[in-house]
Amino acid sequence: MNHRLALLGPKGTFTEEAALTADPEAERIYCQTIEEVFETVAAGGAEKGIVPVENSLEGSVFATLEKLLSTNVSICREVVLDISHCLMALPGVDVSEIKEVVSHPHALAQCRNFLKSMPGVKTRNFPSTAEAAREVAAKKLLSTAAIAPRIAAKIYGLNILREGVQDEEHNQTRFFVISNNCPETAGHVKTSIVFGLKDRPGALHEILGYFAKAKINLTKIESRPTKKSLGDYIFFIDFMGAADDKKIGSLLATLESHTSYYKVLGSYSVG
Repeated sequence: MNHRLALLGPKGTFTEEAALTADPEAERIYCQTIEEVFETVAAGGAEKGIVPVENSLEGSVFATLEKLLSTNVSICREVVLDISHCLMALPGVDVSEIKEVVSHPHALAQCRNFLKSMPGVKTRNFPSTAEAAREVAAKKLLSTAAIAPRIAAKIYGLNILREGVQDEEHNQTRFFVISNNCPETAGHVKTSIVFGLKDRPGALHEILGYFAKAKINLTKIESRPTKKSLGDYIFFIDFMGAADDKKIGSLLATLESHTSYYKVLGSYSVG
């Protein structure tokens, strides 16, 4: 039997496009939420999962960051997907007949300017782009169009009215493949960590100084509230290199001794 890959459903999401890039042979297990993807992998219901973590326009996906903190699964691979939104409707429906556009709120936000070119058209939020496309098809909504991936039009029998309706040409989403058992890394390797800081002046500057001194390239740093008290933050950092590298391992040992909380989220292949 093929190994199983958990992902956000229903069929036809951008996550499914990323899944086909990452592991086209896997049996896909469709979940209703990002949290369910993590829980399915953690419980052994799937050997791997794939989740969105960051969009170049809308920023981080906080549900993914939260579950990376609270579960013991590791990041095994990074997949970056070019995002192209399509306006789709039932066959025979023209753009001039559309009175409502449905999609995930992030997708609607990424197509703001295009939607302004359709005066009088209302928008409605759905849990996912694919769910919006499925609704149009299942209920045969003649005056409603969905904004969704090209793959959704094929799956649900819709006609693409316009391609590339996103406002920014360079729109990408970064995905993480997660698992309880990650293979050995190869090629270019990135590591993600999260840590909390003791409340004292210059604490973050000191941590970043360790990376600068070791000449380790940071690719991302982001703070998130701990939800414990106002002004209390944790920090997510991505950097190039593997956690088991001797130089990086020494740096991480130093970092752990100077933080109030510390966790390696994974070392993984990129590209």
